[in-house]
Amino acid sequence: MKIAIVTDTSAGITPQETEIRGITLLAAPIMFGNRQYHEYQDLSPADYYRLLRLSKPRKMVPTAPQISMQTVHTTCDQLAHQGVTDVIVIGPTSGLSGFMNTLGAYVENIKSVKVWPWDSRTILTGMGDQVRLAAALIAQDVPVATILDRLATLRQTAHTGFVVDSIRPLLHTGEINPGHGPGNAPLLAGKPLLVFEDSGKIRFAGSTLRLKSALGDLLDLMAPDLNQSPPVKATILNADQPETTEQWLMAAHDRFPQVTFDAALIGPSFGVHVGDGAMGLAWARDYRDLVKL
Repeated sequence: MKIAIVTDTSAGITPQETEIRGITLLAAPIMFGNRQYHEYQDLSPADYYRLLRLSKPRKMVPTAPQISMQTVHTTCDQLAHQGVTDVIVIGPTSGLSGFMNTLGAYVENIKSVKVWPWDSRTILTGMGDQVRLAAALIAQDVPVATILDRLATLRQTAHTGFVVDSIRPLLHTGEINPGHGPGNAPLLAGKPLLVFEDSGKIRFAGSTLRLKSALGDLLDLMAPDLNQSPPVKATILNADQPETTEQWLMAAHDRFPQVTFDAALIGPSFGVHVGDGAMGLAWARDYRDLVKL
């Protein structure tokens, strides 16, 4: 048995990292009007946010279509020629993208390898760390069943929350209810605070007038998990907001000095949902702890 990991750029993993870790990376398509780009191939996060700002006067709304099943099929056939027998496809949450549901219905058409679809139920770092865990386990010749079991363990601990300037991008993509917040309460004024539920769907969790208050709210959500025995890995997410990111990193470290906080960009494939100016916090059990089991 030879196992391979396939994922896409919504995991926040660069092509350079996937080469090092032996991961097959598919570039998520991004549409600006009639022009199609591919994340990290011909559209970097910096270029995406520049185009987004330039397109605002024209009210051009970017979208992120699904990666085609033909692309997945061709990729699996290519891996089969390399001796791969099993492919674990780790994708973005089905609460945000239809990719995993489409793959689940299509997978029986792929005959060259055994395909194991895995819904990360999250995005960006939460998804990326599941990919990193699977790759590390493959390097240790761990069987598929064990890999999926440890992915499930990691997925149960994954949390992501973020604050956005506007919910208009999410309304456009249809990923959030425009009229109600928690408990069917109307949405409040200010910057919306959103979180991923355990199911992978996005839920409105309140609002804030200041980014500093939003960070405090997200750290409050993370705090109970710090009492657990496995170490927690935390990441500040940002939509091309370097100054705010530095401020959040310092404030987060001041509050929880025992936690190492990384920073990561919100790439185009998730940026289409949250827009310019979004900030977030992702945390989960440190995936490296699960490699050692």
